[in-house]
Amino acid sequence: MSDNASGSLIEAVLAMAQASGGKAFPDTAVADLGGWARLATEAATLAGTPVLPIVSNLAARDAELGDAEAAAALEVIADAILATDQPTLLKDSVEPLLASAVATQVTGAKLAAGLEPLASAFLTRQDRDAVPDLLSADALEALTRLVAAGHGSHFALMALLEKFKKPTAVPMARAVIRCVSTAVDIWPAADQLVGVVRVVGGLEPVEGGDTSLAAEVESDAAWALAMAGLVAALRASTLTEMSPHLEEAARYFAIAATAYQRPDARPMLAIINALRELVAGILASDPTAAMAGEPLSPDVLGGIQEQVHRFSVNSSGLDHWFGDSKVSTLRAWAHLAADLDEMRNQLGKDGFYQAEVVINDLLNVYLSSRAFRVGGRDADIAGVQDLIQPVIEGGFASNSSHLCNLEEYTAQLIDAATTSEDEGLRERLDAARNILRAARRVAKGGETPGKADGGAPSAPLPPLIGTLVPPGSPDAELIRHIAPATLAAIEERLDHVAAARRHLNLVHAELFDDLRKQLASSPDYRGDVIAVLDEILVLIINFVASRGGGQSNHYKYLFDPAANENAIHEDLYNYLVGILGDRAEYEVSHVGGGRVDIRLKFDKFALHIEMKVDSTHLPMEDRTAYLKQAATYQGNDIRIGFLVALRHKAFDPTGPPPHIKALITHTAFPIDGDPVPRHMLLVAIPGSRTIPSHSR
Repeated sequence: MSDNASGSLIEAVLAMAQASGGKAFPDTAVADLGGWARLATEAATLAGTPVLPIVSNLAARDAELGDAEAAAALEVIADAILATDQPTLLKDSVEPLLASAVATQVTGAKLAAGLEPLASAFLTRQDRDAVPDLLSADALEALTRLVAAGHGSHFALMALLEKFKKPTAVPMARAVIRCVSTAVDIWPAADQLVGVVRVVGGLEPVEGGDTSLAAEVESDAAWALAMAGLVAALRASTLTEMSPHLEEAARYFAIAATAYQRPDARPMLAIINALRELVAGILASDPTAAMAGEPLSPDVLGGIQEQVHRFSVNSSGLDHWFGDSKVSTLRAWAHLAADLDEMRNQLGKDGFYQAEVVINDLLNVYLSSRAFRVGGRDADIAGVQDLIQPVIEGGFASNSSHLCNLEEYTAQLIDAATTSEDEGLRERLDAARNILRAARRVAKGGETPGKADGGAPSAPLPPLIGTLVPPGSPDAELIRHIAPATLAAIEERLDHVAAARRHLNLVHAELFDDLRKQLASSPDYRGDVIAVLDEILVLIINFVASRGGGQSNHYKYLFDPAANENAIHEDLYNYLVGILGDRAEYEVSHVGGGRVDIRLKFDKFALHIEMKVDSTHLPMEDRTAYLKQAATYQGNDIRIGFLVALRHKAFDPTGPPPHIKALITHTAFPIDGDPVPRHMLLVAIPGSRTIPSHSR
């Protein structure tokens, strides 16, 4: 037993702190103090002492899921925190538990139950007292974070927040505003709490209300109301419904930026105005003109990125949980601004930016705009997708990919025609040029649908060409007279190019081809399955590539040794649902006698993705239990599936990540009694990574 284990626990911790000289406690700290059993026995004595935050940090750092002794110690530490009546000690002690997935899982219910009376005591306290009032405010914010993570009742939390009917003491007023903003972000039913922000912030006259108190939090109230308007806009089911919410968000961001000179509100106001311009243009059927307007000008969009950068640098010391989300929100908007800027540049080339880029940006904006990020917001994400997909595809980026493909194909035909006398090739070139000229006029707003001579509906063009030239327009009538075989040849080429343009670099393209060759031996890799599975393969390759190059501030779970299966599960699901919409389903029961983590549902079949977190060094193809479970979901469907694992120990965390070809592999897994093996695509995501600058 270490010398630190003698004497009282308080003395032992203080001695260890003194010996550490301000550095992190050693990995053996819990053992050196006498082990988890001693913490469970003596942690109750730490209530109200400066040692409590130290022990809370230590326990949250070292506790592992499934360790009964560690869980018992965490429970006692939680009791000691709830027995603390000093605001700073309570806040500093509860924060490590909230930041640890293991500690929160163990203590979440206990803390939520204990913090609620501490928070609600503010409302029954007859006389204001700075210390207990601050304790109540900190308890309310901690309670909100716990409820957001699934501990306690969100209905009870909303009922508590609704009891604030007038301006109040500044620490509690700020806490209420932050907590309402979080509730509105997470639960659509909490929209009614926006009224609480208005009264606490002094925007609504209240009999007996102290306007001097409200003046202190007006800036926070303006920000929260603006964010509520933004989230409401992104949740709207139609563009028409979206527009007034954007107006409301712009109004409050303008107040925050001008009246209160908030540096965080300035870029938000600029980008909201850009989005308003965009939506207005789409509603007016003139998105191209919107892209040429002042809110979407190069100077404004470039200025947004500079403002966000300046705010992020100046706010590097933000220590409040609400602040981290704010920085993420602004960065997400900055990415959207950059892509809108690129879209405007591409607009001048007639085939402009790819729709999915902006769709993904807006989904990221929605996710980052939430004050507290928890779990998967299935319904909301799907709602944003349903809104944004038609907005993009039917608006300013309409048919952009097909138009780009047609331009490329026409250029290839021109090159080929210079050295060939093939009449068929020249006929396709003339036809492609005619279609391209018509499609460019449409892209710039110069064509509208109409009717053929005599008022009869025009004969349909091939589907992809028909998306570029409106049916019934004069150009469509001219194109309709092109030989059907020539139109079919161009259509086939467009379809082929559209399927192949996936932003795959040379290495990714080789990996894609290698995997397809290995899948070719599966009797199920036929017909309609090929196109769909190829699409999903591309998505998975891009997912792995983006996470492999991602930084710790963007994909924190990849650098967290305690990250569990939920982290990779939520990340991949949110990525897929942002592209595939409701075809991606989360944790579907009654599949192969169990519950599959992600199901991708298509018209005639489904693909199943099994998710794992793995802390071994074994190759994935040797993880027989994983393969068996993944193969089980294929019992009544095509015999091809995915096994995706977050791997904590398979790779050197201090070295460079493995090559992507080592991370995505294929195996054929035999099943007893079945002559056809199950084909599995194995995807390894390196976890427990080290930030490059921290490598030794």
